[in-house]
Amino acid sequence: MRLKILAIVALAAVGMGAAFVAVGGLPASTAATTQYLTGSVATGDVTDDVAATGSVATTASYGLSFGSPAHLAGATTSGGSGPWTVTDLRVKVGDTVKKSQVLASADTTDLKRQLADATTSVTTAKIQLAIAKTDRSAATTTAAIRQTRIGVYNAQTQVSNAQSARTDLIEQIRLATLTAPIDGMVTTVNIVKGLEAPSGDAIVIDATSFQVTADVVESDLAAMAVGQEAAISIVAVDAQVTGVVTAIAPTAAGSTTGGVVSYAVTVSLDSVPATVRAGMTADVTITIDSATNVLTVPAAALRGTAGDYSVLVLAADGTPTAQPVEVGLMTNTTAEIKSGLSEGQEVVTGVNTAQTGTPTTTTGGFGGGGLGIPGGGSPGGVRPGNGN
Repeated sequence: MRLKILAIVALAAVGMGAAFVAVGGLPASTAATTQYLTGSVATGDVTDDVAATGSVATTASYGLSFGSPAHLAGATTSGGSGPWTVTDLRVKVGDTVKKSQVLASADTTDLKRQLADATTSVTTAKIQLAIAKTDRSAATTTAAIRQTRIGVYNAQTQVSNAQSARTDLIEQIRLATLTAPIDGMVTTVNIVKGLEAPSGDAIVIDATSFQVTADVVESDLAAMAVGQEAAISIVAVDAQVTGVVTAIAPTAAGSTTGGVVSYAVTVSLDSVPATVRAGMTADVTITIDSATNVLTVPAAALRGTAGDYSVLVLAADGTPTAQPVEVGLMTNTTAEIKSGLSEGQEVVTGVNTAQTGTPTTTTGGFGGGGLGIPGGGSPGGVRPGNGN
């Protein structure tokens, strides 16, 4: 009987404890509370960017061959009158050269002999033309006039051909000396002094100016334009440089990634360090729009839709109040505020809900006017709330 009475007393005590918890008798630290995550209205810049990755390349690469003008490296050339025996070589791979600098020369002995013969041929052809003209003036009959006229035409052709041959030889002698077509760097030397030059490019010169061509996905292309500024990071040499968009391909790249169509965008680079080399990987960030020295808030503070945005502004007592705002440029992280706020105000970007002493961050959509939080965002600060 005594044991039964003790059991009844114990059950009664448990019931009273449950009721005590139910009516809020636990310490305040264990009760559910809410804190607002906030960000400040500040003056700053808003930048909308497109990121892509590409490879560094020189803006131009020229091949030089004896007997041929400078041409794009790798292009097929006639090689002139050859064979060409190298008599002088003044550069090696890695040398920096200036435009018009002499790089190498080939033997022109035979060409100069041919030039002397060609000069004689020109003189002979001119004499023959003079004789033909004299014969034409002396002709009196119709047949003679026709015949001598043909003779004049033939003599004129001979003069023209002889002069052309002589001009070609003069050009070949000039092209027996290779000169740099641009300021650049020697990247290939395929000749040896004293030996005949092989077919193809004898020397290759790369420009010291660089560019990056990167593939930009189709969804970003509409916002891009030639002249937009870019920031380029070349990790291999820890280089940070600036650039400008110089070309946007009118047709899609040959391959797609995951079914996404992309287009080649070329960015010229400014003030490239000497350590940069063609072929290095470059991360490109192209600025497609920007607003500088404007009022900004974290994008997570915005609620509503385009044309009807508002934010929750915290009053001095921590009470949030909806405030309509006019929004300008907006990115995933930051929004430009054109009107409705002042610098230094605090706006709600999210909430921290603490239960049984363990804080958690609650994120969601602001929408509608409740106190749900839109899309999260990095808090600019934490203020006590009113417990809603």
